[in-house]
Amino acid sequence: MKKIKLNAAEIQSGINRVKHAEHLIKQLPEDHDGRNTWLLNYGKSEDAKKLRKNRDLKFDKETQSCELVTTNNETTQYV
Repeated sequence: MKKIKLNAAEIQSGINRVKHAEHLIKQLPEDHDGRNTWLLNYGKSEDAKKLRKNRDLKFDKETQSCELVTTNNETTQYV
């Protein structure tokens, strides 16, 4: 698994770019598809965990994204 290299500002603030992006995404309305898709796929907050739990989905640590779902014999990432 790859790890991001934190820059000086991230180290000083304690907020990495994923946390920063998540804070920006969470400013969108809760019913916004793009917000919820991003949180399902990449979010690490309690809101993201709650969304996955409500949809009975898991976070794949290896791919750093939401698990794949099979529908109608097609496998796709949850969107």
